[in-house]
Amino acid sequence: MRHLNVGNWADKNYLKKISIRICGFIGLLSLVNCSNSGVPEHERECQWHGSPSWYCRHTAKVDTYYTKGSTKLYFIPSYNNVKEFPVPNMPVYADESLDQTVRASIVLADYTAALRKTGLLSIIERRGPYTLFAVPNTPMEKPKFFVNGSLMDVQNESYLKRLMGYTIVFGSYSPEYLKKLVLQHNGTYTLTTYYNDPLYISLDDTKQQLIVKNKVGERNKIWVNGIPQANGFIYVTQDLLNVVP
Repeated sequence: MRHLNVGNWADKNYLKKISIRICGFIGLLSLVNCSNSGVPEHERECQWHGSPSWYCRHTAKVDTYYTKGSTKLYFIPSYNNVKEFPVPNMPVYADESLDQTVRASIVLADYTAALRKTGLLSIIERRGPYTLFAVPNTPMEKPKFFVNGSLMDVQNESYLKRLMGYTIVFGSYSPEYLKKLVLQHNGTYTLTTYYNDPLYISLDDTKQQLIVKNKVGERNKIWVNGIPQANGFIYVTQDLLNVVP
């Protein structure tokens, strides 16, 4: 065993090295803990590779490991009609990100495919926050408005991208918060979607259920009310709302 003499220069130097290593280790722990305060590990890695910090912040994925209320369980019910096989209610946890939830849902399979095709699925992986008005399979396959062929056809790529962007809203809006905003703004509140198209939120005649509308007043009822997520909220609507220029 080595006995240290603090009066000896060599021993002092040895202690200094140990102190530096301990401080460095504490600093490393502090850096790792930064992921809890909004600096995810992949963002630091992005910067280490030489990318600008603003780009790394903008493209960073949400950190889902430290979400308040993450143990609370919600469900997206099965959505069945004559042509669909029965599926169980899908559990959703608050520590999941929006992309994790839509990827896992059979009910939202077509919507997820459309987000992936248009490049918007990677957007809702990010910290945001975003509020998503997701669309079930049936209205994605058979929208109530005219479409030349299928929405997933090549000729509809630009149109599909605009439609999917119309389901993504900047900001985190719980049902309670949206109702409050609607009542404060004379019955209609305007949200900004991903491509800056206005999306209008109002209440039905009972003043209890939220309704989504476009510029010309076409309505889309909410099927599943807002479920909290690690990077925002997810709603599921009853139909696909057309975006009006």
